Order: sequence, then C-alpha cells, then structure tokens
Amino acid sequence: MSKIDRQTAIPMYQQIAADIKNKIQTGEYKENTKIPTEFELEKIYGVSRITIRKALELLVDDEILVRKQRMGTFVMPHKISWNLNNNFSFSKVNEQAGHTVRTELLGAELKKARQSDIVKLNLNDDMILCVKRLRFVDEKPIEIEELHFSRKFAFLLMEDLTRSLHDLLTKHGVWMSSGIKSISLCYATKEEAIALNTKEAGGLLLIKNIFFDNDKKPIFTAKEVINAEHFEYNINLFNNNE
Repeated sequence: MSKIDRQTAIPMYQQIAADIKNKIQTGEYKENTKIPTEFELEKIYGVSRITIRKALELLVDDEILVRKQRMGTFVMPHKISWNLNNNFSFSKVNEQAGHTVRTELLGAELKKARQSDIVKLNLNDDMILCVKRLRFVDEKPIEIEELHFSRKFAFLLMEDLTRSLHDLLTKHGVWMSSGIKSISLCYATKEEAIALNTKEAGGLLLIKNIFFDNDKKPIFTAKEVINAEHFEYNINLFNNNE
C-alpha cells in the first residue's frame, strides 16, 4: 500500500495525484500504457473510490492521463513544447529544453528546379540542391523536412547533413536573419506514415518556411511535415517591449 499522510492539510486526492504523477515521471507508469483500475488504486492507497476518482480527474484535467471508454485510464504521451515564433535551429531549441535530438539523412542531391523554386529562391539556373531529413526528438520520429537551396550551396554535399543546418551554414559564413512561415494541415502519405510512425491519411502539421540572409536574399526553403501529436504549440501574441 502506498503511504498517504493523513495528518497533513493537503487533501488525500491531491497526494494521490502527485504520487501517480511521480510514478509517470520516474517511468513506473509509462506513456501510452494503462494505469491500475480504480478498484486496484483503492487497494494501493487505502482510500474510497470517490477519492481515487477526484485524483484521476485532476490528472485528466492536467492532460497527464486520458480516459478511454471501456478501456480504462492511460498515461498521455509526453508532449514537446514548441514556440511557433521561433524560426531557427530545431536542434538547439530542443537540446536547450533538455531533449535528445537526432537527424537521419534521407537524401541529398542536385535536381531540376520547379517553377516555385525559381521564384522563391530567385534562381538564375534550373538546378537546386534538395536535402531530405527525418528528425527525432527523444528517439521519437517527429518531422520530415525537405530543404531546397540554389546550386551555389552544393558545397553542403561535402558536409555531415545530420548536423544542425544552422551550424553548417554559419561555418560557411551564411547567417539566417529572418524568415517567413506558413502553417496548415495535411494528410500523411504511406511513406510519411511509416517514417513518422503514424496512420496513413492521418492529420499532420505542414509548415513551409523561406529563410533570408542579412541582405534579405533567400537562402533556402523548407517544407516540414510534423507528427503534431508529440507537440504542444505556443506563439507570442504581443511584444513585451511595447
């Protein structure tokens, strides 16, 4: 039986909720798995069903647990916080938040530019460098990104493209100073569903970016297809300096 301090002013249901939360954080109850039933929790904590339900309701309201009809109560998957105002370094932002980031290179080649590439990248020829990568956070496949550069960035083919792109460009004296982002929804293709470990035709977040240097010249475009179930998104609505 787990110990509950019956002498403290802290309500028992809050103590139980805190204990269950701690068991999730320490890995005793793993994400996407079912926790003990209400009957089992009564025995574990030696309290009434009403107290157990209040504790579970608190954790459901905090989106730590989720109830599934006729199945039970499950641990919600941990979500990664992502600020949509941020245009730069996927790797650094997640590493600074304590996450492990890994990148798998899916392909890198020179190929014929599309008309949209010619317009967005202000090209003088019809060839682009196309880089496709699969990004992982805490070993979860999070996003597929496709990056398009003008031919003059072909030197990147000699680099380790699993590294931070921001660092690679900086190494060659290219600084990203601004960007334009558009956000919409799309549906997973079979290939995307396999790579992102999700359902085919399931909803994904689609982000398209154009990044510019200090002279406002386009550096590259990026198409990101993201498994949004692993993220919680936030955005700054006001400038605190105003």
